[in-house]
Amino acid sequence: MSNTFCPLLFQHLATHPHGGVTHCCVADHRNALSSSRDGDRFYNLNRDTVHDTMNSESYKKARLEVLDGKKPKACLRCFAEEAKGMNSKRVEEIKNYPEYTVDVAREVTDSTGYMKDVQLEFVELRLGNTCNVACRTCNPASSSKWRNDYDALQKATTFQLTDYNTMEGFRWPEREGFWEDLLQHCDNVKTFYINGGEPMLIKEHFRFLERLVELGKTDIKLWYNINMTLMNEKVIELWRKFDHVKISCSIDDLGDRNHYIRYPTKWNNVEKNFLRLKKENFEMDITQTVSWMNYSTLGDFYTAFNKKYGIFVHHNYVYDPDILSPAVLPKEMRDEIHKSFEGVFDKWKLDELKTMFGGPDKPKKWEQAKEYTRNLDEIRKQNIEDYLPEFKGMIEDVS
Repeated sequence: MSNTFCPLLFQHLATHPHGGVTHCCVADHRNALSSSRDGDRFYNLNRDTVHDTMNSESYKKARLEVLDGKKPKACLRCFAEEAKGMNSKRVEEIKNYPEYTVDVAREVTDSTGYMKDVQLEFVELRLGNTCNVACRTCNPASSSKWRNDYDALQKATTFQLTDYNTMEGFRWPEREGFWEDLLQHCDNVKTFYINGGEPMLIKEHFRFLERLVELGKTDIKLWYNINMTLMNEKVIELWRKFDHVKISCSIDDLGDRNHYIRYPTKWNNVEKNFLRLKKENFEMDITQTVSWMNYSTLGDFYTAFNKKYGIFVHHNYVYDPDILSPAVLPKEMRDEIHKSFEGVFDKWKLDELKTMFGGPDKPKKWEQAKEYTRNLDEIRKQNIEDYLPEFKGMIEDVS
C-alpha cells in the first residue's frame, strides 16, 4: 500500500453547495488546487456531467501522484493531520474501503489518470445553500439564511472577511438531467452522504430516493446531516424503506446556548425532533461544530449525549473563519478548559485537543473574534453574555 494512496480520488464524488466538485469532502472548495478543473476552467454540476467532472486534468494529475507515492498539494490537509498524529480522512477511508487497493485503482485508471468507467462508491451531496438556519460558524456559501446578515457584517467589520458575492449556482440540484446522470454511476455505490444547506428543504433529492427504491437499490446506506429543526413523517416513512439510515444531528450546545450559536433554532423544537428520530431504527450521532463559543462546555455536551442517550458525539472543527477557532482564546482560558476535560475525554482525544488548540496567545485574532461577535450581536439584536456567561466582560469594546 502506497503511504500516500487514497481511494476517494477514484470512487468518491464530493459536491459543494455552489455545484463545484473537489477531490474529496474535506478539501476546500475555494482552493483551486482542490477543485476539479482544467487550468482556469472549473467543473460545475450546474452544467457538467459526473463523468467529465471526475476526469478533469486536476483529478487525473492527483490520481497519478498518489499511485506514484507522491503527495498531491490538494491533499495536504490530511498529510498535515497525520504528521500531528491525528486520524485523517485519508486514513479513515482506507479503513472504510479496504478492498479498494492501489492495484484496483491501477486497473480502472489508464496511464494519463483517466477513468473510462466512473463507478462511485461514496457520494457526498451538499445540495445547495438553501437553509433555514444561520449558524455563527457558517456563511452564505452554505446557508442562504446568512446572506443579509453577512452583507451587514462585511460593512461593519474593520478587517477583511471572505467574499462570497462571487459564488453562484446554488440551485444546481434542480438542474434537469443531473439526477439521471448521477444514477449512471451508482452501480457500486455503498453510501450517499446528504448535506446542505438543509437537505430537508431540497425536494428533488427525495424524488431521487424514490427512484432508488423503484430500482431496488435500498441496500445503499443513506447518511444525513440535518439541523434538527424540520421533521416530516412522510420522509421518515421513505427512509424506512432503506436497510441502513444514519442521521448525524447538527447540534452545537444545549438549550439557549444552541439558539445563540445555531441562530435562530429553538431548543424545544430541536430536542423534540431528536427524540422523535430516536424512536426509529436509525443509526444516530451528533455532529458538533467546535468553536471558541462552545469550547468550555464540550465536556458537558459530550456527557449529556453520550451518557444520557448513548449517542456518539463527532467533532467538526472550525477552520474558516479562523477567528472562530478555539485556538484564538486566551491561553490561560484554554489551559483551564483542558483541565476540565480530564476524566471526560480519553487521553487520545485530550491530546488531540491540546495539539490542535494549544500554543501561544493570538491577541490579534482574539481581537478580531471579539469585533466579529460584537458586530453580529448588534445585527441580530443579541448579547453573547445572555447566552454564554463565561464570556461576561470579555467581548465588550474597551478601546
